[in-house]
Amino acid sequence: MIYSEKGKERNNFTLFIEHALGILSKKDYTSFLSLFDNSRLAEQDLVLALKYLDETRPVLSIDDPALIKSKHQRVDFNAFGDGSGYYMDYDLTTYGKINDLTLQVEFRKKGDGYIVLLDDLHTL
Repeated sequence: MIYSEKGKERNNFTLFIEHALGILSKKDYTSFLSLFDNSRLAEQDLVLALKYLDETRPVLSIDDPALIKSKHQRVDFNAFGDGSGYYMDYDLTTYGKINDLTLQVEFRKKGDGYIVLLDDLHTL
């Protein structure tokens, strides 16, 4: 669970995801997944997504957003219409270039905070 001051959700949630991507960039899949309160992906699903669903391909390197910034970085952040929280689509990069993978995350209100759900990692 994470907490955010009202009006600062986008910034705080983006910082959370960028921290998580820093861990993913080190190929520490277990630690990456442990940051989320719930995930539709198991570790083997995550690795397969990073291979573009082709077991014969190598695992794609993901940039740590704290170290490598991309001019083409796209983050879509929106509130759910029912007021239950937010969702984010965060395009991933490799060597500063968009790599066609998007991380989809939900931030659902629970008490004074938000539970973080890793919904998917896929190509768009």
